[in-house]
Amino acid sequence: MSNLTAVSQFRLVGQLESFVIKEGDKLKYIRIKVNEREYWLKIPKKLRSEIDLNLSPGTWLEVTGTRETKKKMGFFELKVSTVNLLPNPDISYAVIVSETPNQASGKILVCQKSSCWKRGGEKLCQQLEKQLGDQGLSDRVEIQLTGCLKQCKQGPNLVMLPDKTRYSQVKPYQVTELLEKHFTT
Repeated sequence: MSNLTAVSQFRLVGQLESFVIKEGDKLKYIRIKVNEREYWLKIPKKLRSEIDLNLSPGTWLEVTGTRETKKKMGFFELKVSTVNLLPNPDISYAVIVSETPNQASGKILVCQKSSCWKRGGEKLCQQLEKQLGDQGLSDRVEIQLTGCLKQCKQGPNLVMLPDKTRYSQVKPYQVTELLEKHFTT
């Protein structure tokens, strides 16, 4: 299974809580408080030497970077690009600037071997394409035709990714329900 990752840009304005030092002297994270929420921001090696460790808690900072959402694991990581001191900010805030466009959040694998195709695989694919368009999922979910999924007598067969759920004997009228179950919130 592919480890799908969505990447966005972020900008935080908040107050320094502390630094997280590991292995004795290596700066790993900076903790920032934004509107009663605390963020742990990962500091890349190339930026570690540029950050003043003598900053006191409560110092206002503006931090930008990338937010990587690991879809498979269900969490995100914030990686810092810049850290700037702000003498008199108006208010603290967190902003996700832009989601990477056309980032697929899943795939539907459909067996295209003759046994599955004869049992309705072609009509199933047509219904999947239609329903993805109707539900506005065409840019997030990709249909991929595959070789044999080893369930020929129970075709048509498909697999929903990223969670690897397998379905056999799928009928076109079941497509709407399957898409809602796997790809809508």
